[in-house]
Amino acid sequence: MIAWRSIVTRNWRSIEYVYAIALVFALTQGPVYKIWRTAEFYTPIPIAPTWQATFFAVQIPALMLIARRGLNRDFRLGPFLPLVGFLLWMMMSTTWTNLSRYASIDSLSLAITAGAGLYLGSRFSSRHLVVIVSTAMQLGVLLSYFAVKRLWTESLDGEGDWTGIYFNRNSLGPVAMLGLITGCAIALSLWRSRRKPFHLHVLALVCVLIVLDVVVYVRSGSSTSLGAAVVAALASATWVVIGRWHTKTGAPLEAIQRVAYPTFVALTLLIAWVGFRYQSAIVGLFGKADFFNGRSALWHYSWTGFLERPIIGWGWRAAWSTPEFLKRDLWWTTAGASWSHNAFLEILLGGGLIGGVLFASYVLWAGQRTIATVVSIPSESWRVGMAMFVLVACTQEVFIIGHHFLWLLFIAVLTPQSLIERGQPQEFDSHPMRSDQAFQQIGRAHV
Repeated sequence: MIAWRSIVTRNWRSIEYVYAIALVFALTQGPVYKIWRTAEFYTPIPIAPTWQATFFAVQIPALMLIARRGLNRDFRLGPFLPLVGFLLWMMMSTTWTNLSRYASIDSLSLAITAGAGLYLGSRFSSRHLVVIVSTAMQLGVLLSYFAVKRLWTESLDGEGDWTGIYFNRNSLGPVAMLGLITGCAIALSLWRSRRKPFHLHVLALVCVLIVLDVVVYVRSGSSTSLGAAVVAALASATWVVIGRWHTKTGAPLEAIQRVAYPTFVALTLLIAWVGFRYQSAIVGLFGKADFFNGRSALWHYSWTGFLERPIIGWGWRAAWSTPEFLKRDLWWTTAGASWSHNAFLEILLGGGLIGGVLFASYVLWAGQRTIATVVSIPSESWRVGMAMFVLVACTQEVFIIGHHFLWLLFIAVLTPQSLIERGQPQEFDSHPMRSDQAFQQIGRAHV
């Protein structure tokens, strides 16, 4: 017993690293779904309860670790408060649904995944998070490629698009795209490394995986992730430029937080409004007339449902199982739908204005703190890119949901505790400021 405890103690960091990869990989949902889906053909085990239980089980260690280690006091008194408020409100919202049991499970899973995201963000530095995400995504891409080539059941959809081990093409698309983005980040870091002989071999492997990511993404036929990636790249580039300008001019960090960040948020909201307001014209420019594959009808239906209960909503994820909601007007146009295909509308629909304000407060507050780090250390801009990727992707799908890796990663990148680890060099950082100095400056800038 003593020997095993000693081995675990010596290798605990490696064990935790492997666990983090397994956590992210499992919450891409495809692997767990495929395992239990296959088991369903041979056993009478119902698939839904088993794969839900699997998701809960894989996140329990993260919750135990975050409960043991906790979060720093500055964060607990900051964005953590509206996040907890948002999660508690969504759990409370299930009390005024007529399907409270199922709604309660959905709201509980939302909170559990947020807790797992806090664990990832507080435990791993940026360079570690990039490698963890990349490894998990590449596993999903490799298995999906193998599934298609081996003609696994449901690896292709009805139109011939690749789905691999995932539910559909829009589930595979984000995995392949994030594999591509993180793979490029790692490749750039390896190319700039001074340890060329060793790193060139690893670089060659990473480049092969990047090519595979491109192939799988293109064959999936998903377009949402591409648009999200473009927006994420532009957002990251914007803050890299601001960070470089801050370094050269010595402009006060507080002024950038109070001027540049609100301007960035305002422009983002303006662009989002224009895109939503003129969606038909935008779709027409690309030669499509399917109005986002029928999502427009669901968005209209969700919005009118929100207007009927604007303050408290219908209860988290409960509206689409509530006859009173479904049988309002033109309900046959949404027959069989189970969500809004838009996370923000889903939040308003389920939690009303109270839920929407709490969520927005968390995003804006946590975003401001993250920007403080990005400005001081431009290499940290990938956090902004990741957050923007999730937010843009959420305009087409409900990725802010329990047991989903994008919700997990969104919380992780906005958790500031380990944006800079004291005494650890930033492998992806080219900024001349030492990590401990940056940490101190950022700490003073946080509000």
